[in-house]
Amino acid sequence: MTPLSGIQPSLNQTTLLSEAANAPKGLGQANQNSSELKETFQDFVAGTFYKQMFKAFRSAQNKPAYFHGGQAEEMFQAQLDQQISEDLAKGQGGAFSDTLFSAFSRQLNAQSVQSLETAPSATP
Repeated sequence: MTPLSGIQPSLNQTTLLSEAANAPKGLGQANQNSSELKETFQDFVAGTFYKQMFKAFRSAQNKPAYFHGGQAEEMFQAQLDQQISEDLAKGQGGAFSDTLFSAFSRQLNAQSVQSLETAPSATP
């Protein structure tokens, strides 16, 4: 039987972790307005999902033999895919992010309660 470390891929190689590193700074702040936090969370989660989906779609397509526009077409397609994914994230992103947001907010609340419990008291 092989150890799990031999089977498990390196986490540094995944693109989703690089997306998580670029997460908006407002996601970690507990004092932010709940609706603003939910909107930011939705844009990030659904935007990341749709970007990866379009990336997978484009990699599955073969380039046409005669009518391929080269590097300029690829750059335009990447920008168009990014804009479409942002629009989809704003409009339809709630389908993906609502469940994840409730889990995220529970975790954020638990961390804030834990930090209050471990903080030194101000009164001697």
